[in-house]
Amino acid sequence: MHIPDALMDGRVAVATTVLGAAGLAYGLRAVERRHGIRTTSLMGMTAAFVFAAQMVNFPVGPGVSGHLLGGVLSAVLLGPWAGAVVIAAVLLVQCLLFQDGGLTALGANFVNMGLVGAVGGHAVYEPIRRMVGGRRGILVGSMVAAWFSVLLAAGAFTVELTAFGDRRDFLQVLSWMALVHAVIGLGEALITGLVVRFILLTRPEMMTDVEGVDSCQQPPPLRSPGWLSTAVAGLVAALGIAVFLAPFASEFPDGLEYVGGRLGFLPEGEAPPMLAAPMPDYQLPIPGVNHVKAATALAGVAGTLVVFALASLLARAFPRAET
Repeated sequence: MHIPDALMDGRVAVATTVLGAAGLAYGLRAVERRHGIRTTSLMGMTAAFVFAAQMVNFPVGPGVSGHLLGGVLSAVLLGPWAGAVVIAAVLLVQCLLFQDGGLTALGANFVNMGLVGAVGGHAVYEPIRRMVGGRRGILVGSMVAAWFSVLLAAGAFTVELTAFGDRRDFLQVLSWMALVHAVIGLGEALITGLVVRFILLTRPEMMTDVEGVDSCQQPPPLRSPGWLSTAVAGLVAALGIAVFLAPFASEFPDGLEYVGGRLGFLPEGEAPPMLAAPMPDYQLPIPGVNHVKAATALAGVAGTLVVFALASLLARAFPRAET
């Protein structure tokens, strides 16, 4: 659901850039309050996983695909604002290195997937987790919130696209976006649920609540080496996704592209990028590497490492000892 350049009204682009920048600044301050080896390690690992997973488009119907947004998954692991910072790191790398999402739409993409997806998704997750309780509450809450987060992001995009248009355009775009992304949201919920379930079975201490509430009777937190080894293991898993799954992703257009093609709101032709990306379309231009899947795998490895480093750097932006 990456918005390209030249799609939104300029006023919307400016407004979402300002809102996104304010949200990111607040998120970084929230990370400052939780700074430490756990936060730093898990932010890098989570960003790497979300980036690699977003490269894997899965088919959801004839001629349409979807991919993980990852906002709820990030928020469940890290808290809503640290989760939003993770999504910001992913979007920055995708835009600047791979030309995935327009530079003028970077603010809107962060609003939709970071603020609405992670922060808004966590607002759906938290009451469900508390109501159901225990590990089941974490699992059920994360899956339900993941599905809703996709619909909320689709709705936010519709508002941005039609903010200065006709009301009938809004209803038409919203109906199509909701229909297509309701199905994509099932994939989001399934992937989120599988990852959360795996973590609950293998490393439940990673699921500690934002305020420190031990909601699933975890063992005491691991020492620093434990968190670092967890981050390395997560990075290796993300690299595996980038190498072995991303090259075989569905080539169908994603939900936004599919709806845009049907309703005709996508720009005609491919507009020249505002900023030339070194690896457009997730292809690493290395002499002698002409195989598309190999070029995609190499680009995935490069992007996964860069986003891991960037998210870890953002986690250390305001150093403070963890208590």
